[in-house]
Amino acid sequence: MPEIPQFERELVAEGLTDGYWIQAVDLDGSGRPGLLTSGLAEGVVRWYANPGWRDHTIAKLRQPVAFDAADITGDGVPDLVVCHNYGESMYAHKPGDGTISWLRNPGALDTTPWEVRQVGGLVSAHRLRFGQFTRRAGLQLLALPVVGDVGGREGLERPVRITVFEPPENVLEAEAWNVAADDAASFHVLHDYTPLGRDRQGLEQLLIASREGLTSYGWHAEDRAWGRIRIGTGEDSQRERTGFSGSSSVALGSLPSAGVRFAAALEPFHGNTVSVYVETGEGMWRRTVLDVFGDPNDVGEGPGHHVVTADFDGDGEDEFLVALRGPMPWQGVFYYKAIDAAGGLWTKKRVSTDSAARIAVADFNGDGRLDFATIGYYTPGYFLANDPVVAVYHNLG
Repeated sequence: MPEIPQFERELVAEGLTDGYWIQAVDLDGSGRPGLLTSGLAEGVVRWYANPGWRDHTIAKLRQPVAFDAADITGDGVPDLVVCHNYGESMYAHKPGDGTISWLRNPGALDTTPWEVRQVGGLVSAHRLRFGQFTRRAGLQLLALPVVGDVGGREGLERPVRITVFEPPENVLEAEAWNVAADDAASFHVLHDYTPLGRDRQGLEQLLIASREGLTSYGWHAEDRAWGRIRIGTGEDSQRERTGFSGSSSVALGSLPSAGVRFAAALEPFHGNTVSVYVETGEGMWRRTVLDVFGDPNDVGEGPGHHVVTADFDGDGEDEFLVALRGPMPWQGVFYYKAIDAAGGLWTKKRVSTDSAARIAVADFNGDGRLDFATIGYYTPGYFLANDPVVAVYHNLG
């Protein structure tokens, strides 16, 4: 039986009154990743510098949801992009809800506020990613809504409008970014994605978690069209009771000793089921259910919210972490390690008990081992974790 690393908790911030997003990113060029955090209620965007975890307020926005970082202006420092003005909820948004903006890094975090500039509008925009999606050169931004672009619960039954934006030539003078491509036909209730690599044309491919399950997805340059291949239908046994089916969160890992990849998933939407899909050859994947964490609540949701993969023990094989928002006993982070992936055998251990909305992975202390950080899920009117905190868990090996 492999040994699971020990993790030592370091408290970064406590007494949170807002908590949803966390991301590891170096915004000051120190060479060490800090922590970017925000929540949907108060909308304060903070960055905690590493070392020391001194917090800097970057902006205050209405209902910020997700972020990504890239050098948009070409001045050598990373800027941020954010989707915000999300609406009351995915069940009660309006057709005009949903804004994507970019925040210009002033280079002096202590003295200068970050300038907020618009990218464009997109109803229920929920996840963002910089990359090359329809062409190999230049910076593009992929925006993924969670539901369709109509108001209220009807949006759950409409396809989401995936949109690729790209900055105009003079990004500092432009009022909005250009739309390079979109897709309003492929997915419903799209909660998350994971990178899948690049195709032969050098374009980024994704693995999408949605009501449809898990789907390999990307732009086919030859056909100038989106292509998709479903690798699994997800969890559907709860559909009659909760209204949800398919997949919610996904991360891709590699097991070189077995010569396979695996996809770790939480299912269905905001679900309670931990599943693993393992490649079996010729594009086929075998699904194994590892855990079911409690029953769905009165709105049909479970405690699971995020999953990540990484090689935490340094043996060249990926493990995965599952974030549970709570309440206890279904709260914290669980660590999963493959024993016999093809046979569906994995070992697990709870490695934290703090409510975890999302997980950020990085080597925070520079010792060569991957650590992780979490933020408590705290959104007034929706879900309130007990004693929400921001914490780093240092990998002791």
